[in-house]
Amino acid sequence: MKGETVAEYRAGIRAMWTADPDVIIDDGADLVALIHAEGRGRGRIRGSTEETTTGVTRLKALERSKKMLFPAIDVNDADMKHLFDNRYGTGQSTIDGILTSTNLLLAGKVAVVAGYGWCGRGVAARLHGLGAEVVVTEIDPVRAIEARLDGFQVRPMLEAAPRADLIVTVTGSTRVVRTEHFQALKDGCLLANSGHFDVEVSRTDLEALAVAHRPVRPHVEEYRFSDGRRCY
Repeated sequence: MKGETVAEYRAGIRAMWTADPDVIIDDGADLVALIHAEGRGRGRIRGSTEETTTGVTRLKALERSKKMLFPAIDVNDADMKHLFDNRYGTGQSTIDGILTSTNLLLAGKVAVVAGYGWCGRGVAARLHGLGAEVVVTEIDPVRAIEARLDGFQVRPMLEAAPRADLIVTVTGSTRVVRTEHFQALKDGCLLANSGHFDVEVSRTDLEALAVAHRPVRPHVEEYRFSDGRRCY
């Protein structure tokens, strides 16, 4: 929900758990993760479905550790999900969120997309379509080659960050943008995350480096470094 705090979000997840569900239709495996953390779930719950890449990653980790309490259906890997919703839906909604929040003109900007999975492909394509110069960072060599053959530059984040006007993380991983990247950013760089969790851009590292912090408009915050550079 727009404007919801982390505490309110977690309270909502817990409220769903206390409703004693039979089947869980999850997004990001948040409710399933809570149930497994509580060490319960063998009662009425018959199973769950998961529609996100991040959620499936969490479920597979539970499966590898042999801690799954009930079966789960991986909806995300269905062709009709990742080929269309991830690529076109997330691609469009990510750009819509950035433009609505910032009023940024993308044409002529250097936009770095971290991750070239189905969501990253969609984000990169739409940034390119709006006139941005797109640079992709990707640790999977096959996906990196795909990005290059799709016409995008491919660089490590440490090389891409100093040129970036905009960095969008779409990896499902953690600390994709961290201390060494913040230190390399040019003044005015905008940081955005399209992953399920807000851990891809390390706020801990950012807050440790920043000497000042202030909100500048709804959903946009400014961080200022000791040398006067700012990022958003």
